[in-house]
Amino acid sequence: MAHSKLIFNRYFWFANTFFWLAVHALYTHVKFLAFEQNEKNPNWTELWIAISPWFIIWIGVTAIIFKLVQYTSHSSHSTTVKVFFHLSWMVFILFIYWGTAHLLIIAVTDRTMDEFSYYFLRTITQNAQLDISMYLGVLGAAMALRFYHNAVQESLELKRLHHELTQEQLRTLRSQLNPHFLFNALNTIASLVRLKREKDAVTALSELSIMLRKILETKNHDDIKIKDEVAFINSYLAIQKMRFADKLDTHIHVQPECLELTIPNMLLHPLVENAVQHGSQLESSRNLLNLDISRDENELKVVLTNKVARNDNHCGFGIGLSNTRERLARLYGQFRLELHPLENDLFETLLAIPIGGQDA
Repeated sequence: MAHSKLIFNRYFWFANTFFWLAVHALYTHVKFLAFEQNEKNPNWTELWIAISPWFIIWIGVTAIIFKLVQYTSHSSHSTTVKVFFHLSWMVFILFIYWGTAHLLIIAVTDRTMDEFSYYFLRTITQNAQLDISMYLGVLGAAMALRFYHNAVQESLELKRLHHELTQEQLRTLRSQLNPHFLFNALNTIASLVRLKREKDAVTALSELSIMLRKILETKNHDDIKIKDEVAFINSYLAIQKMRFADKLDTHIHVQPECLELTIPNMLLHPLVENAVQHGSQLESSRNLLNLDISRDENELKVVLTNKVARNDNHCGFGIGLSNTRERLARLYGQFRLELHPLENDLFETLLAIPIGGQDA
């Protein structure tokens, strides 16, 4: 259906008509010059009218050929059958073309019907090769355009399916993150209740409700502003601080020009959650967790520094970081997610993603 619309829209008819009128005018001019060299004095307009049927009819013939190509492209028949189909139609169409052209020539010139048979047979025996070549040329052009159109349509369809698949995969990865986070948050609140810290438990539930509301508000959004992601992380850290008391010393710094930038939803939270889990396992108090978000020209840089145990290889395995890597690989052609050990049992996670316009 789409190809049918492509063929029979106004652009097709304009190009088709313009082409054959241009060929008609060129051929008329060549004949005109040839007659002049033979010392004949033809009238250019009369000559154009006299031979016009041979070219004007090709406008309709071309449309028929394109329609036949469209029909065979949807057919499941073998190549041999399709070749025979086109050859049969070529013979039929050319005979109709020759007969119609001669009838029109009789109408616009001083020829009579008695001469119809003579000129018709002479066309078949002397000039058929040219018309057959023209027919095959149009047929080849129609097949080439059909092939190109199919290739473009298939490419667009593949891109559409790839985009839909990527978006579905990203939604699946994000849905894996939310239950993982929720499980940890509920465990935190349960621990507060067991420790008889009811006030902290109520506060934690309030923070959790804010987070869940934010998840519901953005569940159908692929992107989120950095300021909203950071607010989500702050609520998460507030809950975790209640659970681990003075074990966490958190600091978050965001450059003002980064607050309105958008990033993939739930991109930073898994990194912070991973750092919290490592810091909470330490016996020492006030374990550093520092999050710094800045912009370096066309790149958004996120640097997360946290304390880890000396025997912790911190290779970045686990659902949080593995999902982050998968999401980044699908969303960006180039990105950096690097893990670096530092002095004093500190560990640095560097995330760098490109910024397109105002969005990361």
